[in-house]
Formats: sequence, C-alpha cells, structure tokens
Amino acid sequence: MLTKGRFTRRFGLAVVAASGAAAAGLMPLPALAQKAQDTLRIGAYQPISIIDALYDPQPQTNLMDRVVFDTLVQYDSDKREVVPGLAESWKFLNDTTVEFKLRQGVKFHDGSDFTADDVVYTVNFVIDPSSKFRFKETRFGLFESIEKIDNYTVRLKVKSPYASLLTRMASTLPIYPAHIHSKLADKSTFGRNPIGTGPYKATMVDPSKGVILERNPFFKEVNAGQPAAKIGKIVVMPIPDQQTQLAKMMIGEQDLMYDVPTDIAEMMKGNPNIQISVRPSISFTYLALDAANRSGFDKFKDIRVREAMFRAIDRKALVNALQPKEIADQPLQQAMCHSWHYSCASSIDPPSYDPAKAKQLLTEAGMPNGFNVTIATWGAARPVAEAVAGQLRKVGINAAIDSLTSTGFITKRAAGQLQAYIVLWDNGGGTPDVESTVNFFYEKGDRNYNQDSELEELQKQALAEMDPKKREALHKRIFDKVTTQRYSMPITPLAAIIAHSKDVKIPVSGTKKPEGFMFNLLEWK
Repeated sequence: MLTKGRFTRRFGLAVVAASGAAAAGLMPLPALAQKAQDTLRIGAYQPISIIDALYDPQPQTNLMDRVVFDTLVQYDSDKREVVPGLAESWKFLNDTTVEFKLRQGVKFHDGSDFTADDVVYTVNFVIDPSSKFRFKETRFGLFESIEKIDNYTVRLKVKSPYASLLTRMASTLPIYPAHIHSKLADKSTFGRNPIGTGPYKATMVDPSKGVILERNPFFKEVNAGQPAAKIGKIVVMPIPDQQTQLAKMMIGEQDLMYDVPTDIAEMMKGNPNIQISVRPSISFTYLALDAANRSGFDKFKDIRVREAMFRAIDRKALVNALQPKEIADQPLQQAMCHSWHYSCASSIDPPSYDPAKAKQLLTEAGMPNGFNVTIATWGAARPVAEAVAGQLRKVGINAAIDSLTSTGFITKRAAGQLQAYIVLWDNGGGTPDVESTVNFFYEKGDRNYNQDSELEELQKQALAEMDPKKREALHKRIFDKVTTQRYSMPITPLAAIIAHSKDVKIPVSGTKKPEGFMFNLLEWK
C-alpha cells in the first residue's frame, strides 16, 4: 500500500545533502523533465508485479489499472455523474436487470475488436465460484448472470435491487479480452502482460525494473470520464525508500513524487525546478475502538471509556500541525464518511475536545488514573497516531503505538487482535458512492470491531434500497449511531501532496483520488 512516511532527521538531511552537493558541482543541477522525449518518470513505493486490480487491489496498482483497462461506464468526477464508457448507453429493464449497448470500433491493445463476448466472459469470470480474488464478494456478490443479446448488446442481472450498481461498475469492473484471458491456466498472471482498451498500454511490467506505459494509438476519448493520454510514455520506477525518491527529484532523475510528507514538501519548495501541488482527497485518518471485546481488552465495552478517548483528542490541533496549510481551514469531518460521497449523511457531531470531561468520564468508569492501551497503525496514519498518543497521555491514557506494515495490520485485524487502531480510509480508492464505506465497516465480518447487530441490519437494508432519499436516511441512521455509541471517529483529512517538475502540469479537477492525480490527466506545460 502507499505510505506517506513521517519526517525524520535522516530524511530531512537528504534534502540538504542533495541540494548542497548540486550547488558544489558534485552532481548535476536538477534537469528539466524529459519533455523532449515525451517521457515522465514516477517513483512507486512498492515493486509492481502485475497490473490487475482484481488480484492486486492496492492503490498504486489501481492508478495503472484505471488507464490500462476500461469499464462499461465511467464516472465524470467534475460533473459528478455516471457517463458512457465501453457501453454507449444503458437502460434498466426492471430493478434487477440492466441492458447495455456497447460501443463499436473499440480495439484492445493487441488490435483485436472489443465485443459483447468480452463483457460476458469478464462478468462470468468474476462471478465464477472457482475464481478467487480479494474483495470478490464485496464487489460482485450481488451479480447473478449476464446474457449476450447480440455482438454489441448485453443484459446484466443482479440478485436484488442494487442502488450503487453503476458507480460500482465504473470503479471495479475492468473488461478483459476473452481470447487472451480465457486461455490462461493461472488467471492471476494476466497482469504481467495486461491487454486492455484504455488510454495507455503496458509495454513492460517487471517488479525489479518497473512499469512502462505508452499512449494507446487505438484509444478514442468519448468524454471526461476517461480522458485520452496526453503524455506519450510514463515510466514507473520501483523506489520504496522516500529518501531515495527525494534525492532523485532534487537532481532531476525523477519527475513526479506523490505521498510527500508536509515538512518535506515545504523544504522542496526551495528548489526552483520543483513545484508542489496540493489537492484535496477523500482520504482521512480515524480512530476505531474494540467495543466488541474481540481482543480481550474489555475496557472499551464501557461507552464512557470510549468517549474519554475521543474527548482527549484535539482534532483541530492535529490538522494544523500535520496537514498543509491549504486544507487547514476545512471544517472538521462530522461522520465516518466524506461529504463528497453520494448518500453520506449524518446529523450528530463527534465529541468535542474536552480533556477535563475525559478525566471525569475515566473517574466515573473506575479508572481515575487512566489505563494502558495499544494503538495499531500503518502508513500515512503513523504521524497522526503518534500525535494522538501524546494527547492521550495528558488525561492519563498511556498509548503504546504498534507500527505495522499494511499486511501486518490486516492480519491482526482479521484475527481480532486490535485493541484500538488509527489508520486511513479512502473509500476504496476514491469511488464516488458511500456504499464501499458502509459495507467495509458495518457488514458482519472480521473487519467489524463493534459487532452491532442493528448496524449490520441497516447495512443490508441500505444496500438494497433503490429510493435515494430512503437510502440516505438509512445511512444517516448508521453514521449517527456510530457517533453516538463512540465506536469510531474521523481525526484528520489527508491532503494529496505531489512534488513534480515545473514542466509537468497537474490540472485541478474533480477527482478525489488519494494520490491527487490520474495518469491520463497529467500533461506537459
């Protein structure tokens, strides 16, 4: 997963060292981006083995998956509406059946024609019980069947009414070439040589060397939901260490770096060839508590103790200290969903910062001297977790920070081993509907640390409700109950901070992707 590493003395010294060495002539001054070669160089925080968001649904893979593959429908984040993609039109025949008319003349990267056979194959693959990949049930569990009407018409049936079907399809259903994917004995290897219809084609996918994306000459832009590629070639280099990426940026060997820590971004502004762009995103950090006592840590069964934790946290101070000034004036988030999402609704504010009230609640709960607790964290949320621990100590709560990898965190969460955790949430990579949030947190399963049967039932009702107002009312009940029961609380927004060559333009758009950009939105100045 992508991480926004914390600012350390070692990391800060890299800026000074790189700048000083360049000034002394020990290394070349920052070069312009490779505009003349029409090639943009970007660093990746983890090696990339495949481009296939079904089998590798991490954010940096999604960045590439979104431009290598197309979906039947797209989401125009500026107009905030679903628009045509590989389907030129669609109509609902009833609450559970939708018919798609497909675009003709579309070609895959290998030059073969896109037809209904590819759509039918892809849907049958994702619903096949023998197909095993992460998030299968969450994303496609309501898909029932698909039927080919003719070469450019298909009908999709779902098991029950599904209000967010189109937005789900716009974000999570890449269409595969049937003539290639069907022949693979191991479908998880398709992403090593992915073939799609998107604006970029992958000409290299190598975990040690990186990824090369080249503009697809067959691609025709039909709307802003999937723009054509503006830069001819993008080279994605596996550079896990942020310090190394920083040094490469300073000497002109890298053209774009994302997930830049706030302090480092401020220091990089001194380089005349580097520009810092800050973009709002839907990502935020949050604190969740083991109210269900899955971990055997029973203190959070008491709502007074849960509220004491929340009352001890000064969210505004954390935003001012840890986030760029460009977003410091944003209002604090009210609920465990971002207001940008469709059907995010709430009416109750989280507990306000009140350390005296926190101490009073702890005394009432029989813990006047506080208690010890372990807070798990990973990635971009680490600095927030550490700062929260400092605030908790002021009311007698001694929080030890368990800093994990993303995989380590997921493993512990599934095993019920977390007492409390501060991590980030991005609604599944910036998808526009709140369904991802509601399903992720409140359906029954190993991610659920409140095990509230009422929330689980409301989640099921909201998933099937087709009336927008009734659906929003159900979501309001969910998020308001989470707040009143003190199960979890949003803490800080996470801005997307990007360092890039001044030759590179990152247009301001409606996209709320955690990285702050999409490859096919990048262009030369």
